[in-house]
Amino acid sequence: MLLRSNALVVARLRLWRISVAIAGLLCFSTNISAQPNKKLYELQERCGKRAAEVFALEYSSVADSKDGQTLFNYENHYSARLNKCFFLEIAISYEKEKSTSSKIMRLFDLNENKVYGTFVSGPTESTPVTCVVRGKDCQSESEWRQLLKPFMED
Repeated sequence: MLLRSNALVVARLRLWRISVAIAGLLCFSTNISAQPNKKLYELQERCGKRAAEVFALEYSSVADSKDGQTLFNYENHYSARLNKCFFLEIAISYEKEKSTSSKIMRLFDLNENKVYGTFVSGPTESTPVTCVVRGKDCQSESEWRQLLKPFMED
């Protein structure tokens, strides 16, 4: 009976050690997976703050002229895959006399100030004046937006 009782104690001790080891691994793996998420969040936050700073320093929301008005806006995205902060500049101009509008959009790597794509729609043309992303031409704003996805989404 004593032998059986010792075997039971040894089995319980092994089970306890395995449980402690599993619990330790779970805590360790949760901590490891949380670290990259925290870092990614910090990089996204830094990109957003940098984009807001650049917009505040270099743009105004509205620019009035004698011929019309231009509205400025932006979007930003941190691409973890490319490790880059992208800034999409958006300018829409309205001409008073002609009642027409045009749109200019440019995608930049914010830190390197490198242009990745440009879209320019003219006031009277059905196809854009300029539509290009990384050397690839396009025929519409929706096609241009599709070409931006690898940079503005992940």
